[in-house]
Amino acid sequence: MTNDRKKIIVVDDNLESLTAIKNTLKEKYEVFPIAAAIKMFDLLEHLQPDLILLDVEMPGMNGYEAAQKLKSNDKFRDIPIIFLTSMDDAQSEMEGLSIGAVDYIRKPFVAPLLLKRLETHLSLLDHQLEAQNASRAKGDFLSRMSHEIRSPLNAIIGMINIAAGANDIQKIKYCLEKADSASRHLMGIINDILDMSKIEANRLELSNSEFNFEKMLTGIINVMSVRAGEKHQDIVVNVNENIPPFIISDELRLSQVITNLLTNAVKFTPENGKITLSAEKLDDSGDEITIRIEVADSGIGISPEQQTQLFTPYQQANSAISKDFGGTGLGLAISKRIVEFMQGAIWIESELNKGSKFIFTIKAKKGANNAGEVSPNGSPAGSKGTGLNFKGYTILAAEDVEINREILSALLEETGISIDFAENGKAAVSLFTENPDKYNLILMDVHMPEMDGYEATRAIRAFEMTQAKDIHIIAMTADVFREDIEKCLSAGMNDHIGKPVSPDDLYEKLKKYLPC
Repeated sequence: MTNDRKKIIVVDDNLESLTAIKNTLKEKYEVFPIAAAIKMFDLLEHLQPDLILLDVEMPGMNGYEAAQKLKSNDKFRDIPIIFLTSMDDAQSEMEGLSIGAVDYIRKPFVAPLLLKRLETHLSLLDHQLEAQNASRAKGDFLSRMSHEIRSPLNAIIGMINIAAGANDIQKIKYCLEKADSASRHLMGIINDILDMSKIEANRLELSNSEFNFEKMLTGIINVMSVRAGEKHQDIVVNVNENIPPFIISDELRLSQVITNLLTNAVKFTPENGKITLSAEKLDDSGDEITIRIEVADSGIGISPEQQTQLFTPYQQANSAISKDFGGTGLGLAISKRIVEFMQGAIWIESELNKGSKFIFTIKAKKGANNAGEVSPNGSPAGSKGTGLNFKGYTILAAEDVEINREILSALLEETGISIDFAENGKAAVSLFTENPDKYNLILMDVHMPEMDGYEATRAIRAFEMTQAKDIHIIAMTADVFREDIEKCLSAGMNDHIGKPVSPDDLYEKLKKYLPC
């Protein structure tokens, strides 16, 4: 059995005093009494103490000399030293503290007071070590991220350069597909970092809505099957019929957790392996249910020691994982926090070389549409959806970056919508005020020269005309934290689209504000 008690070396040439100190400390700490300072260094060759209690007046080598020798050695300099001595003048105390002692206690000591002061110093030491370990973990994480970000960037830039010099249409298509895959991987890394930042700032929020649970899983499996197919892996899905077809939860975040677990399963399972996704209802209480989801694989497995770090931010099970498999090391920490937000828990069952099972539970509400299937756009199943004809509408888009204007034009080209571009907020205000009846909606970047999106929105809203009050203004910005969205709304905007712009998000916003 491991002894986790703190280890304290006590050095005092007075045997009566040494015995008294040992008897005071032995109930709480592991005590190593030594009668001469010179002998302490022999003990330190095979013992790493948490703290040293050091007398001052001793023959051969006094306490100050011993402390100076400790502080001059890289191996021992971080061990906290407390002088425990009968020397009670201020000059002696100043000298002891100047050498590097963390405290100076006078004899005769009061036992409860000595214990309390030791407890305080050791607690501070623990916090310091935790901070150092966290700092080291973040440093390792940043080094890992430099590699993780540069790798897909290199692929994107390289493939674009190859495509630019190619004449064969198939080669160009191949390069663009590879660049697209690398860009999506890069976006996943950035999203992980942003999510972890939200969690650490306690700003992660859920957005609940009603959705078809099995369709959500189907969408995830369709994506994951491509990755698994590259390694000739089988993905089996078992969804118990006791789960209602429609539930109310955060579909995006729940998908994120399941995708994280499946991605890890594919990554750490060898070729021709098997991955199983299972879901069942555990509890049914009124309109609330508890769902249990399990991702099992036949992969490399995880040792008990490695499991203790799995859900810790900025860390992976071991350093070799980052080298061999890559990844941010944030996915499981993010998943854990999301699951906890959903009033659930997540855990692992695994043995080395015997695969792993990641299991989590969430609480969700029963959907209102369980009596009758509806399509994702809210229309009855089988009815023809609307999908995208905005002919006759004109929007004003304030965007200072040329490539972003080109992307927006390309995304909306087939919808029939007309777009007028403004290269900054000032130009956007001018275009709108010159012809306010022309525009049905404004897409507003935030960070622009001359006048930013906040100022431009406030300027438009300030005009004494009905159009200025009624027109819908949607922020289109890379600022995606909750406080950024709130800042946009406070400035007078109606909604928010995050960059890089998802075509589906853009189309959904246009459908919301431009009836078609």
